[in-house]
Amino acid sequence: MASSVRITDGSWDFASGVDSGKIPTVASALMPHGLGRDQLAWLSNATVRGGGITQRTGWQPLCTVHPGGALYQGGWLYDNSKAGGNPYLMLSIGGDLYQVRVDTDNSVVNVSAAAGISDPALVDKAFFTQGEEFMVKQAGDGTTLPLFWDGTTLRRSNGLAVAPYELPPALSMDYYMGRIWYSQGRTYSAGDIVGGSAGTAGYNKRDSVLKVSENPLALAGDGFTVPTAAGNIHALRHSANLDTALGEGQLFVFTRKQVYSLTVPVTRADWINSKEPLQRVALINSGCYGDRCVVSVNGDLFYQAPDGIRSLTLAVRNFQQWGNTPISSNENRILRFNNRGLMRMASGIQFDNRMLQTVLPEESDVGTVFKAIVPLDFDLISTLSEKLPPAWEGHWEGLPILQLFEGDFGGLQRAFAVVRNPTDGSIAVWELTTSNRRENGDNRVSWYVETPAFTWGKEFELKKLDGAEIWFDKVFGTVEMEVYYRPDAAACWEFWTATKFCSARSTCEDVNYPVCYPEQPYAEGREGYRFPITLPTPPAASCQRGNSRPLNIGYQFQLKIVIKGWCQVRGVLLHAIPVGKAPFEGMAC
Repeated sequence: MASSVRITDGSWDFASGVDSGKIPTVASALMPHGLGRDQLAWLSNATVRGGGITQRTGWQPLCTVHPGGALYQGGWLYDNSKAGGNPYLMLSIGGDLYQVRVDTDNSVVNVSAAAGISDPALVDKAFFTQGEEFMVKQAGDGTTLPLFWDGTTLRRSNGLAVAPYELPPALSMDYYMGRIWYSQGRTYSAGDIVGGSAGTAGYNKRDSVLKVSENPLALAGDGFTVPTAAGNIHALRHSANLDTALGEGQLFVFTRKQVYSLTVPVTRADWINSKEPLQRVALINSGCYGDRCVVSVNGDLFYQAPDGIRSLTLAVRNFQQWGNTPISSNENRILRFNNRGLMRMASGIQFDNRMLQTVLPEESDVGTVFKAIVPLDFDLISTLSEKLPPAWEGHWEGLPILQLFEGDFGGLQRAFAVVRNPTDGSIAVWELTTSNRRENGDNRVSWYVETPAFTWGKEFELKKLDGAEIWFDKVFGTVEMEVYYRPDAAACWEFWTATKFCSARSTCEDVNYPVCYPEQPYAEGREGYRFPITLPTPPAASCQRGNSRPLNIGYQFQLKIVIKGWCQVRGVLLHAIPVGKAPFEGMAC
């Protein structure tokens, strides 16, 4: 017998983001480790920054770099500040190096063809770093001499066989303490310090960073070596450190299984006479996949490891604990599907106060592409009034991404994705914006949210789902919404209802002319609201397979809201009617 008392449950704050590592039931005294009321079971193409749930900002295409049919090998966002300009992309495709002027007109120039210099076309991963104005590209095969780009000229290194001795073939690199460090298998070495005697007057001796003459170990083809058990070196990265002359901390050497640290003296005399550099074990059993996924955030380094995404600082801090776990259990729903054999191509950046890491790799005709990004929002911890942990935001999708880049353009932070165009297979550059409500021109973005499963505080009592209210603001243009629900532990979603609503984007946009966009924005681009949109009683439901009651009757209910268009979910309320349960109902004899 159904009760006439209607009960309500829901959430108004979602700022803590996603946690797919927990059961989706909302936390209570009887369910202490469930989802918090400010958490979500999952999120796609959206953000919880500000407490509501909003669509992520749009991605826009900039240019096509290559028609396809060749391997994308990697790239670098070249710092052009020595010439007084903004950064631009240097991309290696099929052995050729392409200059992409994202700083000006998005034009593309094949600098390898102009210089008559190319690298092997079938090596799948190239390595890059930049010291002063000199970008160094390693072909990735471990035998081809590196290329040097100074902003105008591309040339090949002399190597260690011909004087003046220059950087040899290597793999991952880093510019640290005024020297370019490079790895070869389990060994890593350093070139000369900036301003050294091997430099030339034309570059004011800054090009000494390309030379190898000061370090006898490196000149002899030797260097520092990590133990055999650690495996080959996957990445070289340094951390930031305050109250130091250069603002640089230690150099970290990442292998698949372990992380080592190196303390390096600053001056040339200290390098020769002191007992340093000293290599130390920083972390065991928590190495990284590759160099592109190591992201520097303040004094910490975040990276992707075989067991998830890790913070180096937290991993070192928790080393004495019984379990040294990654920080990404919230994202296990997507991370467990990663093909580990392809994760060495993963990339990450810090952009718009978020860390973005590429996931879900798969092979393509132009190299390894990643179908999604997992974002970690640091905005929650950037307030003076209180310190909250960062929030995972599910995943962003929409493009097959080859690599992510981020840089500073005269104080404006911009981010780019090199992608495989899904329509024609070409290699293109897109920009990840911070303000666009639409993407790929004027197209709306599709996104969805999965709420916790609500129990109305009555975990052991049956309820009949009777209706819902969803509160929206920041409505801009047309928004289409579909709502699904599922009871208890049901695996499939049951369709509830669909609707469409809008807020005019211009002064002449109405029901008869929905696509009229004059130059002057409507009400200065003001967004509308819908407080609330009321959902009807769910349609007649079929029976659940796991028991003998309809799908709209259960102990707990979870919503999935699928949206196309720009808006913000401010609150979700579910209404139910208690349902009596006969003694011994459903008992198995």
